[in-house]
Amino acid sequence: MKPNERSGGGDLLLEPLSAYKKYYGQMFRKNCNSCFDRLMQQAGLNAEANRRTVSAYESERKNLAEIEGKLSKYKRLKGLLIALIVLGAVLCAVGVLCFIASDDWLIPLVLLFAGVACMLCGALLRAKKIKPLLEQTQEKQAEHRQKADALLSEAWAQMTPLNDLFEDRLTKQLIRETVPALVLDDCFDVRRYDYLNGKYGYGKEDDPAASTLGVVTGEISGNPFVEDRRLLQTMGTQVYTGSITIHWTTTHTDSEGHTVTEHHSQTLTASVTKPKPFYRTETRLIYGNEAAPGLHFSRAPAHAEDLSEKARARKVKKGLKSIRKKQAAAMGEGGSSFTEMGNSEFDVLFGALDRDNEVEFRLLFTPLAQKNLLALLTDAEGFGDDFRMIKDGCLNYILSEHAAGWDMREDRTRYASYSVDLARKSFLDFNEQYFRSLYFDLAPLLSIPLYTQQKPQEYLYRGSERSFTRKETEFAVNNMDPTYFAPRTAATKSILKTTFLDRDGKSDRVRVTANAFEAHEQVDYVSEWGGDGYLHEIPVPWVEYVPVSETRVVKLKEIGLSDRDFSAEAVRGKYRAAMQKYGQKFGYGHGILCCLVDDADDSFDKTFE
Repeated sequence: MKPNERSGGGDLLLEPLSAYKKYYGQMFRKNCNSCFDRLMQQAGLNAEANRRTVSAYESERKNLAEIEGKLSKYKRLKGLLIALIVLGAVLCAVGVLCFIASDDWLIPLVLLFAGVACMLCGALLRAKKIKPLLEQTQEKQAEHRQKADALLSEAWAQMTPLNDLFEDRLTKQLIRETVPALVLDDCFDVRRYDYLNGKYGYGKEDDPAASTLGVVTGEISGNPFVEDRRLLQTMGTQVYTGSITIHWTTTHTDSEGHTVTEHHSQTLTASVTKPKPFYRTETRLIYGNEAAPGLHFSRAPAHAEDLSEKARARKVKKGLKSIRKKQAAAMGEGGSSFTEMGNSEFDVLFGALDRDNEVEFRLLFTPLAQKNLLALLTDAEGFGDDFRMIKDGCLNYILSEHAAGWDMREDRTRYASYSVDLARKSFLDFNEQYFRSLYFDLAPLLSIPLYTQQKPQEYLYRGSERSFTRKETEFAVNNMDPTYFAPRTAATKSILKTTFLDRDGKSDRVRVTANAFEAHEQVDYVSEWGGDGYLHEIPVPWVEYVPVSETRVVKLKEIGLSDRDFSAEAVRGKYRAAMQKYGQKFGYGHGILCCLVDDADDSFDKTFE
């Protein structure tokens, strides 16, 4: 099946689930294999020679494992024989002592004979059998290990030209090649941010308790989106408990007039509830589109794909009753703010029952949109109904369960291997997972034809004094060693927030504030009555979390190289001297270099010209 390339393949995207299953999934895998083949050809790699080397290496590793198994068995036997010798020595000593201390000579003689026999057997077996076996096996182990190490080194040498060609840009290039309508940015630049912010209202309120760990931006059929992963800090409560055990005695007279004393014990427990910071990550896709700007709604995942047809029918029947009650209540209030859709299965399974504009809701969710979304929600082969969707005017939010496990980090080192087959598998696995996760986060939006057909009006870029968005700078500092920024006394994770300070040529100087918490051990005493009739103080240890922060300064500059090319320049190229100056206190991603600097450093921009 060949897609209609009109509007960048947009016609195919009108049915996104079918498009992925029949075309995009297969085409992406084909493109990945073709890309890998091109890299092999460019590297001049002899794949069959590498496979032979790897096969020989694995054979040696298998032989080595067998030998090491035998060696381990012989060592255990050696230990047993040593134990036998020690036992014999002990028996001899006991026999001698018994002979001295007793007139009975039979038992000491038996012990002495048994001890000598044990020592002789252990010593003879160890010397005649185990020691030679151990020495022979250790020689074989060293021989096979040397061969295995040599073969592994040879395999790595064969793969070095290919490993050196991997780079972080390949994933986005493959996606662009597969889905022309899906354009991914190299980084979240200020133009893209200004477009999303000025036109759609994105990012007007920055959460001080959130820091960006990953970010991907681009546009689909001309409409912009950003997918970010954030570290979120929220305050909650923690219940702490403590306990003591009390003892007391009571006396009473029994039926015969005797005084009886009884001992009692009781464990008293108490608890206190105290504030505590909690951390979690959240991955969300935010999509801007001018269609239906007055509509707001939300829906939550219900995993309809897990239901049988009968269970789904029961769910729809039950849900339809609730919808009709809601509609009757809305009509009874004298308005028509909520009305039932003609497709009850869609209305129940999609579940956007808090919608506030019926006209615009129907404008978006045409019969084709309903068909697409029902297919997506009930598809057991894919991710199914695992996404939350929120429409807030021109902004649409998708928060899916599968995106929580999406590895967004494009890193060439993940493909490096001594084996061409293992490298290909890593290359295919990562890129297919990356594409699949991103595609199915976009799929609910692509299922709405008006979104793919609605072209945004032209927007005039307002300009900015800074080179990089806050999202990109947060991603950059989170991509560095966290100990560079964390407060010295912090006991929790740090939320890194960035503030633009000024611009030095083509570089941005940015202040990084790390917000975390110190942990202080405390004890509260809670009074509880005991069974002894007294009030007792129960100590309850708890942790007091006190906010603490630290600020550092970084400078960022767009280098524009892939991670492969930058690494080459930093190790042996034009940036070698500069990187020696800044040591390891840097991060590189999305073509942007971020370095920890002193406030007085004014040579950064010129250093990396």
